[in-house]
Amino acid sequence: MGKMKKVVKKVQKIFGVLVIVAFLGETFAFTSMAAEANYVSEPLNKNAEVEMLEAVVVEGYDWSSGISPYTMLADCTIGVSGASDGMHIDISTGTVGKASVLGVKDVKIYKKNWYGGWDYVAYSSGGEAKDCGTILINILYANAVKDATYKITCVHYGDVDGYTEGSNDSGAFVFTY
Repeated sequence: MGKMKKVVKKVQKIFGVLVIVAFLGETFAFTSMAAEANYVSEPLNKNAEVEMLEAVVVEGYDWSSGISPYTMLADCTIGVSGASDGMHIDISTGTVGKASVLGVKDVKIYKKNWYGGWDYVAYSSGGEAKDCGTILINILYANAVKDATYKITCVHYGDVDGYTEGSNDSGAFVFTY
């Protein structure tokens, strides 16, 4: 009977460790995206201009998802919604602690073309805030085409005892509004 108690105790310890790992795994924010063709084409008409968009900065954005990042620069989240005035793009990022500067830059919007490549259709320089821990920018792309496939890329950055930046890609999505 003594051996059985030892085995049960070991199984309980292993199960306890697995439960702790599962709970800790919930606090990490990982993003995974499927690979796809990343061919980006310049407009066939070299005189065609890429549309310039303006970003609205929202300082002190509250991360309601409960993300608790363990690195200086948190994940960057790209959210897209539609309304009668076009495609609304919300991009948020944050840091652990207060950043002397925190922002999102080089926001590029790509539209999938008929042969599977990506046309670069709009750009925003983004925005930044000082002395904060989170930031959200909002961009309106009024010329979005219903049922077209898009993707958005950007660079997010922050300075908490050293400048760090990362890149983000929304992956392909269909604008269905």
